[in-house]
Amino acid sequence: MTERAFPPAAETVPLYGAPVIGPDETVASIAAALAGSVLAPAGRLWRLAVAGTLVPILVWAGLRSAAPVAFGPAAAAWWIGLAAGCLLISGLLLLAGVAWRCGIGRLAQTAALLCAGLAALYPVPVHPVSLGALLLASLGLWAAALLPDLAVLRDAARPDRRRARLYRMLSAGWCGSALQWLAWERACRGFGLLGILAAVAVLIDLALAAALRTDRHDTLLPVALLVEAVLSGAGLIAALAMTLRRGRGLDGLITGRHLDILGRLLLAFGLAALYCHVTEIVTALLYGDAAERARLTRRLLGDEAPAFWILMLAGLLPTQLFWIPAIRRSALALGLIGALVAVGLGADHVLATRIGATGAALADLLTAGIATLGSAGLFVLGLLLLFRLVPPVGIAETRQLALAQNADAAPRVPETAPDARPGPFAVQPLAQPPGQPPGQPPGLIAIFASEAGLAEAARGLSGPRAPRLDAFSPVPMPEATAALHREERSLNRLALFGAFLGFAAFVAIRIAGLAGDMPDGPASVAALLARPLSWPDSWPNSWSTAWPTPWPAAWPLSWAMAAVPALSAAAAGGVLGLAVALLSVVRAGRAGRLPPSALAGHFVLTIEPSGAPFIPAALARRLNALPTDAGRPLALYGLAAGEPQR
Repeated sequence: MTERAFPPAAETVPLYGAPVIGPDETVASIAAALAGSVLAPAGRLWRLAVAGTLVPILVWAGLRSAAPVAFGPAAAAWWIGLAAGCLLISGLLLLAGVAWRCGIGRLAQTAALLCAGLAALYPVPVHPVSLGALLLASLGLWAAALLPDLAVLRDAARPDRRRARLYRMLSAGWCGSALQWLAWERACRGFGLLGILAAVAVLIDLALAAALRTDRHDTLLPVALLVEAVLSGAGLIAALAMTLRRGRGLDGLITGRHLDILGRLLLAFGLAALYCHVTEIVTALLYGDAAERARLTRRLLGDEAPAFWILMLAGLLPTQLFWIPAIRRSALALGLIGALVAVGLGADHVLATRIGATGAALADLLTAGIATLGSAGLFVLGLLLLFRLVPPVGIAETRQLALAQNADAAPRVPETAPDARPGPFAVQPLAQPPGQPPGQPPGLIAIFASEAGLAEAARGLSGPRAPRLDAFSPVPMPEATAALHREERSLNRLALFGAFLGFAAFVAIRIAGLAGDMPDGPASVAALLARPLSWPDSWPNSWSTAWPTPWPAAWPLSWAMAAVPALSAAAAGGVLGLAVALLSVVRAGRAGRLPPSALAGHFVLTIEPSGAPFIPAALARRLNALPTDAGRPLALYGLAAGEPQR
């Protein structure tokens, strides 16, 4: 076997001159800090914050019925934009493989889930399937990313039996095996992609709804909605990151570099949004007709002026302050401007619904605005409750970043056996399994300092008569997975199958609804679909017998009413299929013996009999013969089948 030398970790090169994780963060300290923040008793400050959210919730409940009816779709569109923006940011960072996303990824996923849920409390201006797909994609990505963290909480909460039982059920049998990590990474990327599709689909649906309600039909409208969704999501994430960093003391996990990146993101998308609105104004002035100029006058000086200037002064222009480095790197300034931008961009949805043109009084508009801001109390309450159950920062991804950035982040050798002196040349027994048949040799457990050493040891033990090997670790391990020849193909198949079923089910339901509106029922639909595709020369006021195959007034298979919701239905079906596949693989990844819970958080290789003669001493000699920096284990133990299993 060719020996490979693994040099010690080089000095880290921070991203753009600033670290993305604290230099003292290790695998153990990250788990202790984040699990401790969840499992610790609720403090007085948390209780006061929960009580404080009740005031805006009561205001929202009391003023909701007094708000103008036209304001409901605007409030729903605001929450949909926030949810879509957060989901787009999380999904794009995940698909791009950005390592520092761990500091803000959980915040973005949680915010997307809560905002999508709050949008459902209002009369939504989009197709219900589009909103349902957004909510389902947000839930799928949030829950899938939580699986490894729930297992960490399960192991840390053992003294509290109730919470340990809860996390044991929620973790779905996660043990950190090579197959589970492989499926988890692929599933998270799949959920991220489906989340992007669902977010784009709901924004297109929102743009079509705005075009139908207003006289805005320019091609920049969908682009502006997409840009402003990402901008509002970035502002919300910036405000949450600043609050969490100060409230939980997570400066080493949400660093100043994260805040600087969020400031640059707000600056870039703020410029893009300003470009869209300025281009619309200039185009109307230079090339617009009388109707377009009248609409521009109404927007700048007429009944739409309050919403327009709130959009400019609160939602877009404050982002240009981030050209100043001192403001961009100030946590307080970033949080305040981010919150202001997230709230101010809601004015564009007010413009889209043309509330000012409905003749609503200023007092009614203020009432509706206060009521909508009061619903933010529900959002804050949801955050407070969820972050008492799950860590606000991803443990697994943060551990992976720490191992890549900090030379001393690797876990140390545990003291599993009280009388054992772990060493490279001794096999120490952990425990004897009760009721083990006499003569059946136990397996071996090897502990390594890194994934690279574990993968090299797996290659060294491979062969035609090799024992059964499996790897366990606190972070994803692609190199060890490749060395163990683990493969997983069911995720893509079930996701595609679920997407096809969702698309087919939506189309079938639409055709069935169309048949109910046709004079001859399904026969009319069959005749209509059998005709060559053509556009009617004229549209009659009523569907008489003069039309052999009548066209309904609202054609359910048109672009606006079928294509976009069908994409959302496909995304929802893909999420369900991917979730089923992930849960089945997680269950399958527990096959064989598992290492004891005392070894959680370490790079572990289990070695078990596979039918060929199994001689632990010979295997130990092969492992100990490997170079120190290329596959030799830090400690070697007898398999503890009698230890408490995870």
